[in-house]
Amino acid sequence: MYPFIKALIVNRKWLWHSSSFTVNTRKLLHLQLKSLFMTNFYSTAPALQTKKFLLYLLCGMFCVVAGLSAHAQSLTINPRSSLVLNGNITLVINNAALKNNGTFTASTSTVKFSGNSDTVNSYVSGVQKTTFHNLSIIKAAYGVALKSSVGVRNVLAVTGGNLYTDSNLTLLSDAALTARVDVVPATSLIIGKAHVERYVPARRAWRMMTGPVTNSNTIYNTWQNKGVYTPGIGTLVTGPNPTGVNGNGLDPSYQNNISVKTWNAATQAFGDVKNTKVALSQRNTGTADNTGYFIFVRGDRDPNNTFVPNTNITTLTSIGSLQTAEQTFAASSSVRGYTLIGNPYASPIDFNKVARKNLVKRFYVWDPTINVLGAYVMLDDLDNNGTYIKSVDGSQQTKDIQSSQAFFVETIASGEANITFQENSKTGNNNNMVFRPLTPNTPAGAGVGSIRTNLNLLEADNSTILADGALVEFNDIYSILVDSDDAIKLGNINENIGIQRYNSTLTAERRPALTAKDTVFFKLSKMVQRSYQLEFVTEGLQQPNLVGFLEDSYLQTRTIIDLNGKTKVNFSITGVAASAVANRFRIVFMNVAPLPVTISSVTAYQKNSDIAVDWKVENEINMVKYDVEKSTDGSSFVKLGTVNVSGTNNTYNSYSWLDVNAVNGTNFYRIKTYDNNGQVNYTAIVKVTISKTDGGFSIYPNPVKGSIINLQINNEPVGVYQLRLTNSIGQTLYTNSIRNNSGSSTHALNTGSKLPAGAYQLEIIGQDNNHNTQKVIVE
Repeated sequence: MYPFIKALIVNRKWLWHSSSFTVNTRKLLHLQLKSLFMTNFYSTAPALQTKKFLLYLLCGMFCVVAGLSAHAQSLTINPRSSLVLNGNITLVINNAALKNNGTFTASTSTVKFSGNSDTVNSYVSGVQKTTFHNLSIIKAAYGVALKSSVGVRNVLAVTGGNLYTDSNLTLLSDAALTARVDVVPATSLIIGKAHVERYVPARRAWRMMTGPVTNSNTIYNTWQNKGVYTPGIGTLVTGPNPTGVNGNGLDPSYQNNISVKTWNAATQAFGDVKNTKVALSQRNTGTADNTGYFIFVRGDRDPNNTFVPNTNITTLTSIGSLQTAEQTFAASSSVRGYTLIGNPYASPIDFNKVARKNLVKRFYVWDPTINVLGAYVMLDDLDNNGTYIKSVDGSQQTKDIQSSQAFFVETIASGEANITFQENSKTGNNNNMVFRPLTPNTPAGAGVGSIRTNLNLLEADNSTILADGALVEFNDIYSILVDSDDAIKLGNINENIGIQRYNSTLTAERRPALTAKDTVFFKLSKMVQRSYQLEFVTEGLQQPNLVGFLEDSYLQTRTIIDLNGKTKVNFSITGVAASAVANRFRIVFMNVAPLPVTISSVTAYQKNSDIAVDWKVENEINMVKYDVEKSTDGSSFVKLGTVNVSGTNNTYNSYSWLDVNAVNGTNFYRIKTYDNNGQVNYTAIVKVTISKTDGGFSIYPNPVKGSIINLQINNEPVGVYQLRLTNSIGQTLYTNSIRNNSGSSTHALNTGSKLPAGAYQLEIIGQDNNHNTQKVIVE
């Protein structure tokens, strides 16, 4: 039989020069014919001793490279053998099985199972996991069974026959791709459980998510990875009184704060999840069973992630039966009521293509990339032209809601309301920016991150003009050496900034993943005597306890830079030669233990008829904002206002607030602090006493924001006071009675809802029938 095989190899020359094959295809055909035929000929396996099987292998090779069909009982990859589908090609397996006992490489190909035979012949099996790029089931009858572990990276299409998963299917998600299930016709089914992954980048933030499955496993066994720590898998779910695997499933943390909530449409509020030994999908009827969650994702299950600012990438897996066909969710029956909906499909959906009953063509998502912990973004299409308007223009959210994403819908009027998804609501628009704002098509776990450095001219009015820039990208696919991935710096006529690396000046340096003790060296040239600004825009550089410092060799200073945001540092070139040296600046990375935030002092003092409140902060690395709170009795405090953190990652800062509504007598103040993890603390209470004058009433702050009107009673008799709030045409909007238990008191009047902007009158009637009217301005 050897002459016959030799003839096959020799006669491949006709195919080699065929116009239907690309150069890559010819190379693949050549290599695989030589290795597969010549090596396997001497195998003792009986199947390899027949011309029929060799002809089938040759046909199979053509199928791989040319997209033709292979007709045989099974296509088997033997141990220590490989099947490589090179490029965007199609392998059609007709009435046959795929047995993977070796290595299967899919590239960007499609494997299509077709024919009429039942699952006795059409299946995937083998001792190795088989990962497809695209998997297509297009059987005219019966279906395909998965008898071994199968992963899909891009598209699963079941357009004919059934797919029997037998819990062996995983829809994969990584930094580049998230698998989706294409439209499933009514004549086909996906039977059995599957694993649906959702990759989450390294960012401590809240997210609105769902598991797009029914008949699900528990939260503990899915998103918490059964309580097992595996790097890059699962997340910590925390809450009060955690008892772990043998109790409520909650993980312990430093504060034991709640990290998962569900929405209660009746109360219009989130409720805490205090037990994760419950189904991820709360219903089990086979239609619209998945539940929406508000979940704080710190990273994977590394216990260090319970400490700010630690975070890393992770993948959450939902386990259950895939939801297909029509899915209808009941919505709030109250006017302006909100309902949290989970995308029921393991696929993006186009909000234009869902059916709404008594719902506004509007939805709200939580964008984890905004602010510190994320923020709501609203999208609506009120004129129904298919174009959506966003409340936050910088958000990457589109009309396409992603697999595993949850969102709010709004009811128009009182009465029945619902939203219905159908298979044609699906879309192929995977939006990587919603869950993972990283460079597209980057391998998972590759240590992705970047520093963009802008050199700005700083003008006298503090405006800036971009002068030059440089880029550093971190990824394990890059070399530590200077090679073709790095871009050489071309000199400008005016100012230049570059990256110095191995005696080369680069405008773009690409190096392996960032580690502690890494250093980025900058080179400045053609600088003049004036003011400048360095602006650092970083992304994806956060690591547990990792801090980056900009070192200035002239001023001998260190400035902390934000590892996922913007940092601006002003500097000047003067007549001193050392201020203009080329290597004045560098960024040094190192691991440091997080320092506790300390408010070193809080003071309050009278300033004319007002009171000033000052406070100083040390180690202000993880703070978000401060609330100034006031009391007239030392126990009941109300918020006067909010002060956001000044700058980013300051080691020291000072703040001040002026109370222009100080009352006669004693005024108490305290500062409420918020950190990146949502933790709240209070400072010591300070007080200022203003000499008593005649009694009276006052509103503060005025103008009023929201639904709370703060009424201050100054040196008035103890007793009950009647209140009546009217608008400009005399309509009564609010009535109440309050008791003044001392000469002076503060009362927060809740009108129930935010009043329209305008002027109002608050009438105050004392026990002696004395009337006092205060003007209230609402913004």
